[in-house]
Amino acid sequence: MKKSSTAATRQGRNISQQKLNIGLDLGDRNRWYWVLDEAGQIQLDERVRTTPQAWREVFGAMPGSRIALETWMH
Repeated sequence: MKKSSTAATRQGRNISQQKLNIGLDLGDRNRWYWVLDEAGQIQLDERVRTTPQAWREVFGAMPGSRIALETWMH
């Protein structure tokens, strides 16, 4: 079960209508991601499995966004 972001729940903002910045920390099985709104405030801070289906479920409803990736030579 996916946890709800405290910030997103508390502020009640609809992120699907905003210009977003998404940060991804890449891992083998899971990836952490952060969604920042237009003001630079973190709206989501969650983890997603590294599968195409999980990515579609999480990112499919979001508008086109700027994405920053953190990678290592692992």
